[in-house]
Amino acid sequence: MAEATPREIAEIVENTMREFHHAMKYREDLSIRIGRRTTQIIRFTLLGMVLLCGAMFYLISTLTSDMKSITRHMTDMSGYMQGMSKNFLTVAQNVEGMQHAVDKMRDFISVMPEMSNHVLVMSEQVSKMRGDMGGMGDNMAMMKFSMGQMSADMARMSSQMGLLNAHVSGMGYNVNRMAAPMGFMPFTP
Repeated sequence: MAEATPREIAEIVENTMREFHHAMKYREDLSIRIGRRTTQIIRFTLLGMVLLCGAMFYLISTLTSDMKSITRHMTDMSGYMQGMSKNFLTVAQNVEGMQHAVDKMRDFISVMPEMSNHVLVMSEQVSKMRGDMGGMGDNMAMMKFSMGQMSADMARMSSQMGLLNAHVSGMGYNVNRMAAPMGFMPFTP
């Protein structure tokens, strides 16, 4: 190997330094690009975090204001629940009263079959009475007819009595007329 001349060494060093400079420039450009991208990522991340923090603060403020409203409504609901509890007690008492009434009705209804039998017997007796009343109606019609005949007979008898009375009066007149000459006789009292 031949010894290199200082010029060759200078060229080799210069080429090496140029390559080193290019490599360092490339590394610097790459670092700058990485830095820019990292900065952009950090900026967008910070912007996103700021937006998220704003949204979270909005949600928290909404939640706290709604919690106040919810608390107020819960207090109102507590009052309603107490009223409903009293109403449930009243309903329970009413249901108990209704249970007693239903038990009494059951006791009253338990005699219904016996009443039904009595009603059937009464129905039979009423239909018998209806038949008897129909018979009585027929008898009344016959009695009415007989009374009509009796009335006609009485009218005839009355008429005949009137005629008899007239005949008897006529006979009395005739007897008086026949007895009139006897009144001149001395032995008449």
